[in-house]
Amino acid sequence: MDEQRTRAQEAAGRGTSRRTLLAAVGLGAVGLGVAACASAEETTDATVPPTSTSNPSPPNCVLSPEAIEGPYYIDHDLVRSDIREDRQGVPVELNLTVVDAVSCAALPGAVVDIWHCDALGNYSGHLDLDPNEPPTPTPHVEPTDPSTFLRGTQISGPDGSVRFQTIYPGYYHGRSIHLHVLVHVGGRMVHTGQLYLPEEYSARVVATPPYSNRPVEPKRVTNDVDFLFAQQGGAQTTLRMEPLGSDLDQGFRASLSMGVTPDKTPPPATFVPPAN
Repeated sequence: MDEQRTRAQEAAGRGTSRRTLLAAVGLGAVGLGVAACASAEETTDATVPPTSTSNPSPPNCVLSPEAIEGPYYIDHDLVRSDIREDRQGVPVELNLTVVDAVSCAALPGAVVDIWHCDALGNYSGHLDLDPNEPPTPTPHVEPTDPSTFLRGTQISGPDGSVRFQTIYPGYYHGRSIHLHVLVHVGGRMVHTGQLYLPEEYSARVVATPPYSNRPVEPKRVTNDVDFLFAQQGGAQTTLRMEPLGSDLDQGFRASLSMGVTPDKTPPPATFVPPAN
């Protein structure tokens, strides 16, 4: 636990403060936000290449569907591209592009946060929660430990793109495999979403260690029966996946363009709980 705490503190201390970046772009200093992003990239692991300067996926001018934030968001200052820390799993290079849903123009200086569970369904900051039990129905759960794995922030470059080095997420009781994303533009919250993984790849991944090193129950929920996937536009927010080789150990390149309205904060997403 001491080693884990030290690693978490080191990770949290690297790079430029997320709050500083939000304040900068909130004042209209988009150029400062992009410059700060470059500075933060220089502090990450040298094996992680900088954010790509080419659009990782075709522009999508359709407004991205809003989704609930979920109970496990933590407002950490983790401006970094490599969010893996000590978590093991199938490598994923995640490329996201933020574009104006009306004009289709790329949006530089957007603050993009992502977070997701590890191969066994655990969220950092919430290691006391059993991923094999139904999650709490409350809208937010305060963290109970200092772990920070699989959480991070990046600032979009001139082409609106950000890149994260992560792992294929695992799953927990009642939900299909997904990631969470928040987007700020000009200091304004413009998108809260959930990103899903194609079932053709998820079925292969969860059958291999470390994903398979968990109880058989609960049965994994697939996208087609996940109630939030159906209600909140999951088909539109399913990542495009490109295998980087025939071996799962070589991982995937995942991409998606997110259409947002930069001058509007969308209303919070609502959902109808599934019938018991």
